[in-house]
Amino acid sequence: MEKNRMFVMRNYKQEEPVLSSGYLCSFSDLEVKAAMLDDILKSPEDIKNISEFIESYECRSLRDTRDHLTTISLKDAVDFVDENPHPRLWKLVAEAALDKLDFQIAEKAFVKIEDYHGIKFLKRLRNIDDKYKQKAEISAYFNKFDEAEQIYREIDRKDLAMDLRMRLGDWSKVVSLIEQGVGDDDILKEAYNKMGDFCIDKQRWNKAAFYFQQSNNYEALIDVYYRLEQFSNLDRLIEDIPPTSPALSFLAEKMQSIGLCESAVKAYIKSGDVIKAVDC
Repeated sequence: MEKNRMFVMRNYKQEEPVLSSGYLCSFSDLEVKAAMLDDILKSPEDIKNISEFIESYECRSLRDTRDHLTTISLKDAVDFVDENPHPRLWKLVAEAALDKLDFQIAEKAFVKIEDYHGIKFLKRLRNIDDKYKQKAEISAYFNKFDEAEQIYREIDRKDLAMDLRMRLGDWSKVVSLIEQGVGDDDILKEAYNKMGDFCIDKQRWNKAAFYFQQSNNYEALIDVYYRLEQFSNLDRLIEDIPPTSPALSFLAEKMQSIGLCESAVKAYIKSGDVIKAVDC
């Protein structure tokens, strides 16, 4: 930094100066980040989003690579990056090549940056016989999941969209797709159970109870009601749980542990375990 100018050196050669009054924060992947400390210190108590005071500056080679990819051609961009190699630049080339379904150039770029997962992904792409499916998988690879789902919808393959959402663990979207006629009851139950488990991890017990109700997961529902001390809900479950379900014995044990012996006896009798009912 020199006064209000920032210089980037590459192999001891100076790029053109950039006007900046920021204070240097970091320099990585051909990108400089600077903080506008003068602006921050004017009224620090009023700042709600600090990212508004962080500016990024791309190095010339990064800007030139983008220009080659958008205004010239993929081949020229590869030639340019060959002369100015950097992992960030090869990653840009790989993304552009995948977007154009040019797997040969994408493979070269992944090899240059030693991206083993990218190479494996290319191998899987080559085994897909439809370019629209390939495009959807590429969108998913770059975390553009809504775009990938839209592509599957456009080719009338909601089943593949659901497989994608299941791989991501996006169970609310899985439920939404099932409501549109995709999948079956087993997948729906699995989705509700996964959503219930997620809510338990976040300590959202009432929501978890709702999802376990939808999936008829009685044992998980019993555990949630027990933790919430909603004993009237536990009592009502005796009528809802089928006689053949092992959840009845589990419910009876929970009832017995908190002294609700009359309800525990009812649950044991419904489950057919008369001996435990007598002992209770």
